[in-house]
Amino acid sequence: MRALPHARMVRLLTQQGQLIDWNDEKTHPFPDNLVFLDLLNPARAEELEAEKWLEYQLPTREEMQEIEESSRLYMEKGALYMTAWLPVGLDTPEPENTSISFVIAPDCLTTVRYADPMAFRVLADQAKRQCSTPLSSDAVFLLLLELIVARIADALQGVEGDMKKICRDIFSLDPHKAHATVEKDLSDVVKLLGRRSALVANLRESLLSLSRMLQYFLNNAATWMRGDLAAQFRSVMRDIKSLDEYTGQQMQEMTFLLESTLGLINIQQNQIIKIFTVASVLFMPPTLIASIYGMNVKLPAQDNLWAFGLVMVMIVLSAIVPIVYFKRKRLL
Repeated sequence: MRALPHARMVRLLTQQGQLIDWNDEKTHPFPDNLVFLDLLNPARAEELEAEKWLEYQLPTREEMQEIEESSRLYMEKGALYMTAWLPVGLDTPEPENTSISFVIAPDCLTTVRYADPMAFRVLADQAKRQCSTPLSSDAVFLLLLELIVARIADALQGVEGDMKKICRDIFSLDPHKAHATVEKDLSDVVKLLGRRSALVANLRESLLSLSRMLQYFLNNAATWMRGDLAAQFRSVMRDIKSLDEYTGQQMQEMTFLLESTLGLINIQQNQIIKIFTVASVLFMPPTLIASIYGMNVKLPAQDNLWAFGLVMVMIVLSAIVPIVYFKRKRLL
């Protein structure tokens, strides 16, 4: 579910794993052992309060929309400013990417966001259920990355399931169905492939953004990052790389399925055109004979009683002969 534009929340997570909704409890000032500060649709007063405690500024919503890498990944006053495109609304008909900023320092991780991806809700649920060891800013950042990557992997698995179903549907269509029904089914397949292709493109953009952000973090946080977490960060990096390769494979499969579907649609349309062509050929000889004897001129043997019967026999035969011919050529 996406965050509504007016929904606001400031969520705090302490080193001992205590989760505090600042808007509910009105805790002032922020606790000293804070390791995670999550701002969702923050008001200006909340931003100022957070900046006063952090002692450095937070990116504005306009700055978060910048596309230059130098504006999305930089360091200021010892804190790493990283903005990534993350998927949101993956369980809705219209998923999209949203810009989320991560400001991480040795003592605290701060996130500024204007949407509510599932990873943040799962993190809050896990913090409420359990707390084993004292947390740190890089540990919370690692957990968030793992949850985001896992969510993307689940979405890609869902796309793979849809593609398998599409493959079964388009290659097992009943040829005896009415052409209109077949074309409608194929048209629905094209629409579904278009939606899934857009979803995979968004997920690939998110993976690329996460890869750059994580690489920047590893390059600049090595001096203060916990040594036992370095291997886990590299594992997340490998997962991101493998998922990016997987999205490339899925794009190729969807391209194949789209081309196959369009080919089947063309076959169905050509079949309809062939039927009309054959029908027009069948009716041409009888129409020609009937037109000749329907002219307002006197024709030979027209006064004979057997002329009408002969003309009718010729019309019937001129229709039967092409039908027999097309049957033998397997065109009907």
